[in-house]
Amino acid sequence: MPMLTVEQLKSRYPYMFDRPHIGFEFYRGWMPILVRACAEIDEALGENKRDFHWRQIKEKWGSARFYYRLGSTSRLRMDVHEPGEGVAVLTGPTRKGDALADRIDAIVDAAEAQTRTTCIVCGAPASLKHTNGYYATLCPMHSLEDIAVLS
Repeated sequence: MPMLTVEQLKSRYPYMFDRPHIGFEFYRGWMPILVRACAEIDEALGENKRDFHWRQIKEKWGSARFYYRLGSTSRLRMDVHEPGEGVAVLTGPTRKGDALADRIDAIVDAAEAQTRTTCIVCGAPASLKHTNGYYATLCPMHSLEDIAVLS
């Protein structure tokens, strides 16, 4: 996937970003993952693109969280953090028994999982770092001071 700017991504998939949202944080190293997820969701939706939009995109506990609505439904999500043991992300289906919803859930799950091993700064292979109560997925070349949010 080519590296797109935030503006190019929003222009390519305007229906994903033009409805009410809580906010978006785009990290340089994770942009290719988000671009790929948007392309796969766009393909899965086919002609009916109006049913999907992002509600929030952010970092939480060192990996990405992609929250979205599909029609009038959203996924049930819960992060469970155990100090010293990491974070478990518990999710329920967006629409139980709906093949399209299951496909989008799988795309989002895969994208979020990929961010757990991808540097938030440059996109290189990385691991979770913990410093002063803050978590970030970083490669050996980057530190917390290198994190930049694209707007």
